[in-house]
Amino acid sequence: MEEFELEKNPEKPKYLLLSDGITKQINEKRLVLGQKLPSVNKLSEEFNFSRETVFKALAHLSEKGIVKAVDKIGYFVSDVSPETDFRVFLMLDKYTSFKEEFNNSFVNKLGERAKVSLYFHYQNIELFESLILQNFKNFTHFVISTSIRPNEILYEALDKIPPERLIIIDKYVDNLVKGYGMIYQDFENDIFNVLSININTVKKYKKIILLLQKNDSEVVFTEQGFARFCKEYNFKGEVHSSFSALSFAEGNLYITTDSNDYSLVNIIKSVREKKWELGKHVGVISYNETPLKEILEEGITTISSNYKKMGEQAANMILEAKFEHKMNNSKVVLRKSF
Repeated sequence: MEEFELEKNPEKPKYLLLSDGITKQINEKRLVLGQKLPSVNKLSEEFNFSRETVFKALAHLSEKGIVKAVDKIGYFVSDVSPETDFRVFLMLDKYTSFKEEFNNSFVNKLGERAKVSLYFHYQNIELFESLILQNFKNFTHFVISTSIRPNEILYEALDKIPPERLIIIDKYVDNLVKGYGMIYQDFENDIFNVLSININTVKKYKKIILLLQKNDSEVVFTEQGFARFCKEYNFKGEVHSSFSALSFAEGNLYITTDSNDYSLVNIIKSVREKKWELGKHVGVISYNETPLKEILEEGITTISSNYKKMGEQAANMILEAKFEHKMNNSKVVLRKSF
């Protein structure tokens, strides 16, 4: 790296003068991708800055993803693309069409002011922790889905991130230092409200069967809301882990929650075998809206999180530097199956 001069601006903090100088070297291609920067001691001596100032400048560049620290070796150029205001670490639980909708909405709202790096933890707590530990110094903001069973590792990993840079999405989390943003789903009240608001339609069925995948992290809240509805309205309800053709009966209302829609497919198969009509002999409400459910069997009623709105809200928190806790209400689309 060639010697270079820093901007002469007494009103700007010294660490920003140094970080801006390094950034300028990258933009002018005097520093290239993967190139090692001079040591902290050398930068300190060259510009007569304290080691603390140099470390602060390098940390600032690391947060923006421009340089990356390699333990016991030094700092290297990790990004030579044009600088943006924000560099965002986005970690979702898994890829689905709904999470794609969130990602597209989030990225589009941020526009050219941000670079977004997308990761998935697949509800694996070790992977969740590893991704945060590897990256918590390299981004300006972190948007993280907590659709994973809570435990100490979850909270310890999230606590590594300064709260003013953290936005949690999906599940409500309250075990952290205050100051972080959150956009959460209210799984318990979602199912309770949908059934309560449509109680006159629900009453035409003899029994409600809630099909819950026990490996999903939010099932306990959905089950609580379902139990509360059945108790409050004196309605017969059952919770099953999977669909059974043996218990398939006229007058049942099925609520399916599995993301792969196996239960919904099996219900439709059984309806066709008996030559019944969906919405008349049995009813179906399915979680997660998809284009196929709009036309399948003349329309499947759905409950779905508004991921487009969630993405826009998360982006606005970053753009406006206003972190708060917001509930993301689910949307219901009523169709013939109910």
